[in-house]
Amino acid sequence: MKGRYSGRHMTIYGTVFPGATSIARSALLGERLTKEARYRINILDWHRAHGKNTALTARHFGIGRATMHRWFERYRTRGLLGLNEESRRPKRLRKPTTPPEVAARIVSLRREHPAWSKHKLHVLLKREGVMVSASTIGRILKRRGMIAKKISEKRRRAALHPRARFPHGMRISSPGDMVQMDTKHIMLPGGKKLYQFTAIDVLSKTRVLRVYASESSRNGALFLEECL
Repeated sequence: MKGRYSGRHMTIYGTVFPGATSIARSALLGERLTKEARYRINILDWHRAHGKNTALTARHFGIGRATMHRWFERYRTRGLLGLNEESRRPKRLRKPTTPPEVAARIVSLRREHPAWSKHKLHVLLKREGVMVSASTIGRILKRRGMIAKKISEKRRRAALHPRARFPHGMRISSPGDMVQMDTKHIMLPGGKKLYQFTAIDVLSKTRVLRVYASESSRNGALFLEECL
């Protein structure tokens, strides 16, 4: 494939897609073509080498024909660089509708209580007669840069993997003061299912385990008697 570069315009003679990978690696376009664009070039090259059969190419690569037509149009109007990823940023961005005074109050409360979540701030604002949702509070805090990513990630992990929480003021001084109980199912060959009841003493880590044929309240009562 031959190429001639003059200023910002590039003219390519003959077939475009065979050898397109070498163009992508050249000094002219190597740094400007993305990995996704090179993948698209290879697909269009395969399409040209197989009689420009769009349906066959779409089936071969598992993509839609409408998608390929968009690539053709972008290449025709903008050249190889037109195959780079386009911005997915919406053309019309959502504009804030919360009154400025409400947003200012949310920021003020956040500064007074930096460790409180949007849900607690929602309760405070509701007591003041300010009706705003917790999600709106979260968006305002995020736009103001008042949500720490590390804290948010920590709260997300805590929600996904909850730990035993002690009642406020309760002290664990001897075995049996608090016992954590849980159930899980056991799949056996042939599709048969059994249910494992487990109780663990929080202080001594003593464990009681029983297996039942069902997760009924009767078996739950029997297991509780075993634990006692």
